[in-house]
Amino acid sequence: MIDIHVHLADARCLSPGFVAGIAESILDDDRVERAVRLYLMDRHGKRLLSQMEAHGITKSILLIADFGPALGEPELSIEEVHEHHAAVARASGGRLAFFAGFDPSRGPAALDIVRRWTAVPGCEGVKLYPPCGFELDDERLLPLWQHCNDNGIPVLTHSGPSLPSLGRAQRYPHSLEEVVRRFPEVRIALAHGMVWDLEGTIRLLQQHPANLYADISSFHQLSEHELELMLEGCTKVPDQVLFGSDAPLFDFSGNLGARIEELRGHLTPAQQAGLFELNARQFLHGTNA
Repeated sequence: MIDIHVHLADARCLSPGFVAGIAESILDDDRVERAVRLYLMDRHGKRLLSQMEAHGITKSILLIADFGPALGEPELSIEEVHEHHAAVARASGGRLAFFAGFDPSRGPAALDIVRRWTAVPGCEGVKLYPPCGFELDDERLLPLWQHCNDNGIPVLTHSGPSLPSLGRAQRYPHSLEEVVRRFPEVRIALAHGMVWDLEGTIRLLQQHPANLYADISSFHQLSEHELELMLEGCTKVPDQVLFGSDAPLFDFSGNLGARIEELRGHLTPAQQAGLFELNARQFLHGTNA
């Protein structure tokens, strides 16, 4: 199994505004934020690796979301955040990889970070978070899209609602369609796409079967009926849906092992192979070999 959507539970790498926002989404109480911060002490990913082993997940992708300009810089600088993720990935023996974080408001330095880190073993893509204040077809992102298009680097972008303190892309999905038109070789995955807007996401995937994907992260929030509808939707685009747990956020609200078994109970062996591994290999590397 490949988990395309996890985060390193290390408060030093996370914007204080993001941590506070997550705590408020659970319960607006200072004690909750303190508890969340105590939980975010898996600095070397040991708890994550243990959970992966328990659930049969052989590889997970750590996503670096660059919230610094929008929500306040974390304890570690953006360069140090990348260095730390690279070290954790190296120490994992191939079980962890990471996506570089990119916020265009950092100017040329942002692209420089991506160019350098996507050339480093263990960095397998780029993560974007448009609610931080940019559109997917923002002129400032054009050099990034060109770099990823020319070098076969996949991009995973947030889609759907975000923290109240952030905005959301107003032109989505039209901004995405413009990107695909201008950069037809780039592979793009929509984080949470199969959960927040099932019909709209399926429509997009069907229009762009060669290079668009969507993950199921946040599926733990779905009711039984909603989960069945999502899995039925997956059968319409079976080669473009990716498994994502959104750990460690999942840990606050569900038993991942039980939910994985619930997914398996609704899927054929061939569908499981696609969702849990083959589609991710295609997205990451352009091949499911």
